[in-house]
Parts: sequence; structure tokens; C-alpha cells
Amino acid sequence: MGTRGNRQITSKTEYSEPDLMKVVDNLLRQAKLNGCYNGDKLDVEKFVDYINATNPSESIVLIYTEMDPATSGSLTYDEGKWIICVNKNHNLKRQRFTILHELGHYMLHRNKLQSFTDEVFFRAGIKGDIEYRANEFASKLLMPEDSVRKAIAEGVRNLGVLADRFEVSSPAMKQRVIELGYKLR
Repeated sequence: MGTRGNRQITSKTEYSEPDLMKVVDNLLRQAKLNGCYNGDKLDVEKFVDYINATNPSESIVLIYTEMDPATSGSLTYDEGKWIICVNKNHNLKRQRFTILHELGHYMLHRNKLQSFTDEVFFRAGIKGDIEYRANEFASKLLMPEDSVRKAIAEGVRNLGVLADRFEVSSPAMKQRVIELGYKLR
């Protein structure tokens, strides 16, 4: 997913991105404690509801809508609400990743930008730092390190089976497994 469209700086002060690992570790712990995982699968809609419940001063609205086939999703700020739009024509695994990617923008970048539009071309390797961080955020929550390592230790060696266990795409799981230091044959 890449970024295009309006990018509005919300403040003239120096922007400092939150520490990704602190944000993810805290959210991962809270998601597990609050029943947002069903086995190894994160219930992304329940997770968005949880984020809304913990931050009543801002709300996130999740909308599934028809979008240009090249667009996976967007995050925009409008009248006190953050709106995540997801391309309803994309497959469920892509939608789940898109929701968490946009939530990553919200958690990490909302104090810098007010609008993000993410396109499919980003999957081809065109990565900006903001997009890379949002992908990393999504990956760590959809495929938590301890859960992936546990599944592999239990003998799950097929990427497709592993991807299905976490309800993500095989390419996303492949990338995560490589990031965790596993060698693929």
C-alpha cells in the first residue's frame, strides 16, 4: 500500500513519531486481555471498538465501501472523527491488513497528517517510511511474534496453513516469518 492524496500537516511544531514497539506491545497486551483474539486471529472490528472505548475523545469509524481497484483503503479526519475506509471489493485478508494498516497511521501518524490513501502498488515494493511503519504495525498485531513462533514450534511449516491460522495472506506471512529470522526452503 502506498500513499497519495492530501497530506496536511496538523502542526508547525516538530513531529516525533511514537515508539512503534511500545505502542504495539501495549496494544497487543490489551487486545489479548480484552478478548480481541480468537485463537491466533485478531478480530479487527472488535479491536477498533476497543480502541474507541479507550479513547472517548476521538472516535474511529470503519466503513466498507467501493473504491478504485488500486486503492486498498484510506484514513481521514473529518469533524472530530477518524474515518477508515476499506475497499469492500478486496478479499477479506487484504481488508483485515488494510484496517490495521490504517489504524497504524492513526496510532503513529495522526499528529502529523490528517489524510492517508493507500494503494495496492505499495505491495510491489514502493515503500515510504510512514507506509513501512504502518505495515509493520499491522503485521505485528495480526501476526504476533510469540504466536507465530509457537505455531512453528508446534510443527506448522506450510506458509499457507500458517497464513490461514492467522487469517492473513501467504505473502504477508512469508514476510513476517523472514522478519522473525526463519529461513525458507
